[in-house]
Amino acid sequence: MEKNHGKLNVPAKVNLSLVITGVKGALHTLDMETVAVDLYDTVTYNKTESGGIVIDYTSSLADFDKDRFRPVVDSAVSKFVAEYGDTDCHILIEKNLPLGAGIGGSSTAVVGVLKALENLKNVRLDNRFLLTIGSDIPVVYRGGHNRVTGVGDVVEALEPIFKHFVILVKGGVDSGKAYRLYDEIGAECFGPRRNDLEKAAREINPAVKEAREILENLGAKDVVMSGSGSAVVAIFDDEASAKSVFDKVDGFNKFLTKTF
Repeated sequence: MEKNHGKLNVPAKVNLSLVITGVKGALHTLDMETVAVDLYDTVTYNKTESGGIVIDYTSSLADFDKDRFRPVVDSAVSKFVAEYGDTDCHILIEKNLPLGAGIGGSSTAVVGVLKALENLKNVRLDNRFLLTIGSDIPVVYRGGHNRVTGVGDVVEALEPIFKHFVILVKGGVDSGKAYRLYDEIGAECFGPRRNDLEKAAREINPAVKEAREILENLGAKDVVMSGSGSAVVAIFDDEASAKSVFDKVDGFNKFLTKTF
């Protein structure tokens, strides 16, 4: 049965590790651990009588460029229509997650739109289709705590974990550029958790190095860069420890959150 209206919160994902294992075609193969956190983009949708698929945007981000982001969503919608058919609806995207931060900010709104269309058309999106949209799409679609391998096509659910996070973001990192630079300069481990793209991300955006130093100097012991950056994440077992570090950080966009 079709669901003609609804509101969807699609959570960001944090990489707890990212290991590059090889190359497959034009893509790098990965072995990474991810977890959904309690930060999200929101998509509201309603069935309409005519007019096709109409998408509007609002954002809490001062630097959100709707015109730059719109083609990403439009491309996903076009692929959905080609695969599953058109519909008439109004979709509102509330964009809260920063782009270019490595926490799925380019994927969350897209996944929200795809889930809205999935409900409206009463279809079920499969992994094959999701991968045609992007390599992060399957794991953001799934949510939860996962191990992701291959080119993002193998998503294995892991046992739930309960953690608190301080996330620092300043500027962005283009993921394509990060992977290309990795091919040139390789990887280096900067903490207890491995992210093979951190060395490249530091070259592209020096704020990545600065964020790690700030968190570690404030006493965070478990710090990792998420995705291809620029987000750097401190991981805590309890909220009080996370908040103590969070309250002392200045000069960055910062988020205090927990597993979703």
